[in-house]
Amino acid sequence: MAMRQLLSLIKSRWMMVISLSFIICHLSFSEAYAQVRFGVEGGFQLANMSFNSDDLKESNRMGFFAGPALEIELPVTGLAVHTAALYDQREFKIQDETFKQQSLVLQGDARYGVGIGDVMGIFLLAGPQFSFNVGDDVMHWFGNDGALKDFCLQETMLSVNLGLGVSFAGHLEGTISYNIPISKTADFTWQQLGDRLGEQTWNHVKTRTNVWSVSVSYFF
Repeated sequence: MAMRQLLSLIKSRWMMVISLSFIICHLSFSEAYAQVRFGVEGGFQLANMSFNSDDLKESNRMGFFAGPALEIELPVTGLAVHTAALYDQREFKIQDETFKQQSLVLQGDARYGVGIGDVMGIFLLAGPQFSFNVGDDVMHWFGNDGALKDFCLQETMLSVNLGLGVSFAGHLEGTISYNIPISKTADFTWQQLGDRLGEQTWNHVKTRTNVWSVSVSYFF
């Protein structure tokens, strides 16, 4: 158990170092190029949790996110880098219980766009996303049948965003994106009681969460 905690701590710190290095690199661009814009970003998401078992089925759940954003227009025509630090909150439901997940999300997208007229443009985006759990990461509860259930979220997660967007008048942007996790999102373990007293078995499944997001950004 101690070794597992140590590895988890090392992984968490490693992910944080990569994320901070990623932000510092982008900030260093801001000194070299004048086309740097700061703004705010927010939006809603629809999360779909899936299990590696056909016995568990869950419906889509809603969530929201908000935070500061930075966009750097590169010397290559149409190419830009977009970063954001977002507070992300979403709900998920496991069998008969509903929980709230809270995360700090660091995004970094490369964007390529073309202008349509003088005030409008469209662009494609792709890039990594690092998520750090800042709420409860382990939940324990007893189901209606009296069986114990455990749900354990990953402390850090790496995923990829793919999407497209529209810009207006150089200040307002709207995007729709799809987030794909690189690894599992969480582990779900539950106790199953038998017909006879003292008879029980334990079941374990892994979960993955894919997310559709719609966001709006305003740059000053």
